[in-house]
Amino acid sequence: MDPPCRPDQRPSVADLPLTELASGVDALYLSGRPEVPGELLDRLEDGRQLAEGTTVPIPFDLGGDKFDLAPHGWGKYRYCLDHPDGRVGFTTSKQLPAVRVQLRSAFLHTAGPAGAVERFHALLLAECGELSFSVSRIDLYADFEGWDLSLEDRPRFVCRADSVRTYEAEGRLTGFDFGKRDTGTISARIYNKTVHVARTGVDWWFDVWDKDRQSSSTIHRVEFELNRKGLAQFGLLGPAETLASAGDLWRYGTTEWLTHRSPTADGNRARWPTSAEWCCVQRATLAQRRVGADRITSQLRCGSLRKLTPGLAGYLVSFAVLSGTSGIDDTVSALGHHLRQDELARGLAFSERIRRRRLEGGQHG
Repeated sequence: MDPPCRPDQRPSVADLPLTELASGVDALYLSGRPEVPGELLDRLEDGRQLAEGTTVPIPFDLGGDKFDLAPHGWGKYRYCLDHPDGRVGFTTSKQLPAVRVQLRSAFLHTAGPAGAVERFHALLLAECGELSFSVSRIDLYADFEGWDLSLEDRPRFVCRADSVRTYEAEGRLTGFDFGKRDTGTISARIYNKTVHVARTGVDWWFDVWDKDRQSSSTIHRVEFELNRKGLAQFGLLGPAETLASAGDLWRYGTTEWLTHRSPTADGNRARWPTSAEWCCVQRATLAQRRVGADRITSQLRCGSLRKLTPGLAGYLVSFAVLSGTSGIDDTVSALGHHLRQDELARGLAFSERIRRRRLEGGQHG
């Protein structure tokens, strides 16, 4: 494959068609093989059985911090511990690393990737003694404003992987997938991040973008997922060396593995010049802009309420029609009586249902 975006091809900064709004690490999965103490395994098993009996997570102390121990496992890991900052799995299987860790995206953007790794290393060090992490997956991303992607762009992508999938919603392109994740090597995604935020309620991304965002136009994300086998090809194992090599991994992904080209009369697409848009993608800074933890928590709640309100309003309108109310105040007032009747019928207090739902959602406090 020809080296794309030669210096003489690159547009000047003033002519760049895309604006980078954010970039860095958006997912990081770690594993380790410590000697898990029997006392910890006993506590995990006792907690798991208690959680199974109540069908909701139960509080669990790990390294001096409060996690929720789920009544189910995490894939092949029997014990699943959740925290707003990340997830930890434990197993007694000798065929797998004893510990698996998933660092949540919001925490990576609060503490920074290195800080996030250090926090979970310290937690597990307190419980298991010495351990070293290896990276089982890292996702590198860059978000851009100003890219008008469409289905017509598909043949303009030149990729080392044969598998390419397109996604649409309401007749509009929402993204492309390149490669297969189950190969355990490398895959890529380019998708409409604006749609994703609206659907999932992760509104804190607007705080990440707003410093540089120029308009309300669509934001597209370019994301590379590198798994253990793919990282091994670069001789990468531990988190420190992997994070230090993020720029090299991004350059490989955007110059050798996947490119976006400007069509010419040449029948060989690999000889088409790199598009100006992709030159911007190749220049991603991977700067990992941080957001305050309180701001992320607030925006997550706002996003969840934004998603919930339309459906809730629809149910309340139906309730108002049936109950004979005509406005917000009298409808909400009438609702209280019916909720108390429901408590009696269920034999379960509404406050207890709220408490259990908070546990199920991993919300503390």
